[in-house]
Amino acid sequence: MTDRQGSGLFRLLPLYIVIFIGFLGYSLMITIMTPLILENTGGILSSFPFDTDRTIALGIVLAIYPLGQFFGSPIIGAISDGFGRRPVLLVSLLITTFFYAVFAYSLEIKNLTLFMAAAFITGLAEGNIVIAQSSVSDVTTVKNRTRLFAYISLSASGAFLIGPLVGGKLADKDLVPWFSYATPYWAVFILLVLTTIFTYALFRETRPPETRTGVNYREAVTSFLAVFSPGKLRVIYLINFLVYFAIFGFFRAFPMYLVDEFGMGVSKVSNFIAWNAVPVVIASIWLTGFLAMFYTPRTITLFSMILFAIFMVFVIVPQPEPALWVTIFLPGLALAVALPASASMLSLKAGLDEQGSVLGNNLSLEVAAEVASGLGAGFLAAMFVRLPLVVFSIIALLAALMLIFTVSGREGREGRGV
Repeated sequence: MTDRQGSGLFRLLPLYIVIFIGFLGYSLMITIMTPLILENTGGILSSFPFDTDRTIALGIVLAIYPLGQFFGSPIIGAISDGFGRRPVLLVSLLITTFFYAVFAYSLEIKNLTLFMAAAFITGLAEGNIVIAQSSVSDVTTVKNRTRLFAYISLSASGAFLIGPLVGGKLADKDLVPWFSYATPYWAVFILLVLTTIFTYALFRETRPPETRTGVNYREAVTSFLAVFSPGKLRVIYLINFLVYFAIFGFFRAFPMYLVDEFGMGVSKVSNFIAWNAVPVVIASIWLTGFLAMFYTPRTITLFSMILFAIFMVFVIVPQPEPALWVTIFLPGLALAVALPASASMLSLKAGLDEQGSVLGNNLSLEVAAEVASGLGAGFLAAMFVRLPLVVFSIIALLAALMLIFTVSGREGREGRGV
């Protein structure tokens, strides 16, 4: 095994830190904007460009950032295939860092329109996930790819554990009088400055010049259309979209349910969002890698989605508030296994020379699911607050059924086929 083909964990460490900091900031959007908009704190909805129900407004706000990612991710993935991972990542970090300062400023002046504009531009520039996945593919073998993809989920879930806890407290004026909803974003801005410097100093290129291909910018812009083209990857793209739609729909819907059903404020909601990340961390550290030693990515994705569908229904069964510590824990365990397994299933089917573009398309599917599920959760919750979680449970089961009937189960132990 060469150095480039080895486990690569140490050389990928800066990327995992970048992912952690990026998701630390993104976790604030759900944590802070949910109670801020649903309670219309400080009259912030007066700067919203449309007159609509608060849950629908929240769905639109939460959809803006992934909408930017949807358009930006395939381009960033393709460009990183041609120019290398490191320069593309550094440019992405610089843009992201600047616009986190804009996030903070827009909340200080209570301008929701400016916040949404910053969210879209930040989403366009945010190529961290696709570059991380592509770098993992550059330096690892087929055998340990699922495990190292799980570390990406671990970085993200660790951020969703720490971000809501710290962010919820930094936004709580009862703790410190000068704290505000902008304070957590200023904190992430500072962390991003440090992360950019750290990445520049320590991250080394994982895609050598001899493996790079020229970048066709027209193809980069239109590469997402490949997910609709007939071929071996189309059905997996579709299944992954359903997986992501159910998972991100859950993330959008359950905080709405907590605010509406239990009247929780930002501090309490942040505790439960962080708690949901605990099983994700546990699964990412151990369970996903353990299962990958015995089962293929297809099998892991199949059973984790069935369990995820069942566990989502548990959340909305009438229950006293303390029971939420159990019912919100369980879906996190299932989705933590499903996310890296579904990405690995696609990566193993794609060729070595198309990892960046394929995984970029997959990330676009992921963020398209975020956009659609955010909007869907808002509209469904406007009708009945429990309805979104019921619908997302059905979609998770549909993804599992498609895996059973459309994707072959004859995989090698190392996942050499799907």
